[in-house]
Amino acid sequence: MKKLNEYLDGNQKVDYDSTIDKFMADPLVSNFIMNNDLTHETIIRGVNNIFTYMSDKDICAKCKGLYECKLVTEGFSPKLEIFHDDIELQYEKCRYNLSDGSKQNISAFYVPKKIFQAALDDFDMIGPERKEIHRYMLNFLKNYDKDNYVKGMYLSGVYGTGKTYILATMANELAKLGYKISFVYYPDLVRELKSSIGTDNFEEKIEALKATQVLFIDDIGGETANQFIRDEVLGPILQYRLLDQRPTFFSSNLKPKTLLDAMCKENTALEKTKAARIVERIMALTEQFCLTEKPHLS
Repeated sequence: MKKLNEYLDGNQKVDYDSTIDKFMADPLVSNFIMNNDLTHETIIRGVNNIFTYMSDKDICAKCKGLYECKLVTEGFSPKLEIFHDDIELQYEKCRYNLSDGSKQNISAFYVPKKIFQAALDDFDMIGPERKEIHRYMLNFLKNYDKDNYVKGMYLSGVYGTGKTYILATMANELAKLGYKISFVYYPDLVRELKSSIGTDNFEEKIEALKATQVLFIDDIGGETANQFIRDEVLGPILQYRLLDQRPTFFSSNLKPKTLLDAMCKENTALEKTKAARIVERIMALTEQFCLTEKPHLS
């Protein structure tokens, strides 16, 4: 807790009138004092709590997500309350600490947790490409439900254009609506599956990716081509989701034509045919968007 003497020099005498003036200059503190008709004595007794509140709320105002929370009470923001004529400092879940439990609806594999602070309210609307993607996202959220299938998204673009962030935003919004989400970083998934071939865990992971309500596959095409994973894992997953009308989202550095080439282990007609089957399923599952510019930095 912040103490008043932390703001004063060692020999400086406390000027409570000046301190209260500082409190009244803060709109939130001023409203709290006036709405509760607090006396001079009550304010002085609660001075340390008020200082802590002011310090912590200023930190919260600059925060961009739980991943960079600087408070001891991580994920909780300060709140002043009156209890038996004393000013009490309480903490409640902050705007980034999803109080609806929606995080429990997201199963993330090989993905940094910090990206799940992404929110539609913070979506960058600079440029026609992002506006088009934003319209698609709003339409999906409005119209998709278990009885009304809507295609997912294939989002391509060079590194740094914010593709993963956009997918994470969509995953968060759907999780808030109660949908079960699986979000995987595909290159790491491929490495994990290759190492677990022949185990029960291998089959369990495949079945989970088939059955999840909404699947997000980040950075497809970023892995080294592997025929077995492509034909015996990715192919059946996509086919199941296509037939069962389960929304699937993808991000990639590669446009569809380049993705086809990347999925070929060898430059043969048979390889191109097998790779084409995968790309055709991806295209059938999605609406395609391409980002050519990096997000706007405010």
